[in-house]
Amino acid sequence: MLEEILFDKYRIIGLLGKGGTAKVYLTEHIKLNTLRAIKCIPKNHPDYDLQLKEARILKNLKHSCIPIIYDIEEDEECSYIVEQYVEGDTLNVFVKKMGTLNEDIIIHLALQLCDLIQYLHSIPKPVLYLDLKPENIIIYENQLKLIDFGSAIYADEQVDSQHLYGTKGYAAPELYHKNKIDERSDVYGIGMLIYYMVTGLTPTKGIHGIDNIDSFRNCSKGLKLIINHCLKFNPSQRYASVSILSKKLSALLRKNKLHLKRDSVIRFRIAIAGSQARIGVTHFSFSLCQYLLQKKWPCIYIEKNNSQAIYSVKKCFDQSFRKEEIFSMEGIPMLEGSQTDLYDSLNHQILVEDYGCLRKDVFKEFLNADLKILILGSKDWELELTHQILNVVTEYKDIIYLFNYVDGRQFHRVIKNMKNRICYRIPYRPDPFSKNFDHNGYELFHDLEQMVLLLKGLSK
Repeated sequence: MLEEILFDKYRIIGLLGKGGTAKVYLTEHIKLNTLRAIKCIPKNHPDYDLQLKEARILKNLKHSCIPIIYDIEEDEECSYIVEQYVEGDTLNVFVKKMGTLNEDIIIHLALQLCDLIQYLHSIPKPVLYLDLKPENIIIYENQLKLIDFGSAIYADEQVDSQHLYGTKGYAAPELYHKNKIDERSDVYGIGMLIYYMVTGLTPTKGIHGIDNIDSFRNCSKGLKLIINHCLKFNPSQRYASVSILSKKLSALLRKNKLHLKRDSVIRFRIAIAGSQARIGVTHFSFSLCQYLLQKKWPCIYIEKNNSQAIYSVKKCFDQSFRKEEIFSMEGIPMLEGSQTDLYDSLNHQILVEDYGCLRKDVFKEFLNADLKILILGSKDWELELTHQILNVVTEYKDIIYLFNYVDGRQFHRVIKNMKNRICYRIPYRPDPFSKNFDHNGYELFHDLEQMVLLLKGLSK
């Protein structure tokens, strides 16, 4: 039993809360006449050492969204973490009180959370929080505090998934599938909290048990795109870091309530290149054009390589085209790289630029595109070229990586070595001009379309 006075200086006022491993009491520092929260961790609990690690992590953290740790005490039965008492409501209480939250408030709170988690990921000994949920967020006057670091780990720790304590429904799927845990797991957690603030729904079965965010009307298309990107089951398809997520939220906040039509799109460049010849860059470019045109986007294929494929097709058709004309095949407008005058005049268009094998002389031009896509090989005889190109682009975090000619098993094997890069598998499409897209193909091209929308701040 706890005494009314702890360690001759803390008077117990009442119980703030309890979980499976600890109880938290509201106390008063008798001499200072200030409130403190004290977390009591029984020494006989099987996870005592893991829970006490929270104090060791917190004592070195300094951020406005983290409660201050004042002291650590112990007696024969328990250890006690003495913390700053944080006034306010938990996020779940806050949402219930407020009802439907204004989107600007949601983004404001999400950006605070991003700033905090980004701080945790960037300190000399990075920390992964892993248990983002409404009960661990305190809101007071629209300012956020994150409490309970009991599930946090150091990023360089190798922790068995059975010893991770993320909350089902809010925690990233990889915590329960023995997959690698990294900062993208916290990206997922932030996404789930944004989802909760938009919908007010508490997920119980993870990503497969939640309602599709697209069905909710009290949320802009831009925020839905961000939520969907955070909640990808495969970590390689989420934002690679919290800093990238923060930039997307900031851009959306600046452009909130701005609705643009497709025909007002200023020129938008999608650059596609490969690690080697015949890896499928042109095939994929045609497929992407076909998808965008079906979605009513003004789109044109640009040949930026030396293949002269369009010239060969023109000859095959035995038609004479003037230099100032745009050739069309299977409904896709096409432009040769030599038609520079026409290229410079293409405004209000999405340009799908086919660079073929990525060369040094076009590398800078490729990097200046709005959306950059690299197609890589994963066969044993292709890996050397893949590694070479990855070494060249390793510092660029916004490139999308696609793997061609791989099945699901091979894809999951290869992305283990892709660190925090955004990766997809190109689905089998024997006819790039086909207007039919199976589920896997539609999902990939739909995600790319979402990236276009998000980068341009558009709403459909």
